[in-house]
Amino acid sequence: MSDLLFNFDINAILEYISTPSFKTLQLAIIIYFGLMWLAVIIWVTRDAINRSTSLIFQVLAILLNILFPILGILLYLIIRPGKTTLERYYEELEHRLILESINEKGDEGMKIKSIKKLPKKKDKKTK
Repeated sequence: MSDLLFNFDINAILEYISTPSFKTLQLAIIIYFGLMWLAVIIWVTRDAINRSTSLIFQVLAILLNILFPILGILLYLIIRPGKTTLERYYEELEHRLILESINEKGDEGMKIKSIKKLPKKKDKKTK
């Protein structure tokens, strides 16, 4: 059994590598990984523009993914901001609206308290 595992003809492998079908397969794999690399660069570019207004960060993220394809995307996923600029804008707007509504209710509450005086509670002594 071990003879079958290690008994292979190197000439047969070299012949297969030199066939046109293997060359086509090799070219297809190279094109596939090249397109995937290009797609990652485009995605990182769009994502960096949407997540940061810093030109330095955007250029750094793009260069990181051009120079280090697999490691670059992993590092970018770690260092990228958690929210897009649009998400941060709407979150800040929501917080401002909540604070304004609280302040308006607080002002109305103060007016009501100043108009209507509540009687003081009397302490009842228990025997």
